[in-house]
Amino acid sequence: MAADRGGVAKTEANARRAISARRAVGANLARIFIGAQNGTNKSRETRVTFDNTIDENDDVVVWRPIQYAMASNRRVLVVDDYQEAAEALQMLLNADGFECRALLDPFAVCDMACAWQPFAVLLDIKMPGLDGLELARRLRANPLTSDMLLVACTAFASREDRARARAAGFDAHCAKPLTPERLLRLLESAAALHAIGPP
Repeated sequence: MAADRGGVAKTEANARRAISARRAVGANLARIFIGAQNGTNKSRETRVTFDNTIDENDDVVVWRPIQYAMASNRRVLVVDDYQEAAEALQMLLNADGFECRALLDPFAVCDMACAWQPFAVLLDIKMPGLDGLELARRLRANPLTSDMLLVACTAFASREDRARARAAGFDAHCAKPLTPERLLRLLESAAALHAIGPP
């Protein structure tokens, strides 16, 4: 019984630490994602679209159906040449129970993805030397990475930008400034469906 109580206490302590970690990065995430990168603090309603409709007012558009066994692990690779944004998102995902790595160098992405095998790759679009669109094409072309969930996280969010992202092989598009919880919802959907198993 004592061992059981110890296990419960440890679980509760871990949960409290996760909550504390999320709170600790909250202000930083708000500054980065809610307008700091593009110089605006304009508030707007956050919307999510889970179909083929492309609406410029939607924060998150998902084109790929989320299916069982999409996620065989909880590894997420974040790619953004803006170090503060990459590290803040990495901290948020780790605090939410994902195993996250962040890369600033777009030329290192394909090798990392092949070796580490994350279930999802979050890509910024505008990066020096190699942009997110080309990275998505390369990841899709490689049999070792072709099935990964590719999510564009970018301030380029016009109808044309989203059409280009979809054509390049992205499964979803998250517009900046974004609410981080919407991105977590998308990733948790894939991970949860794998954990639950097929119907």
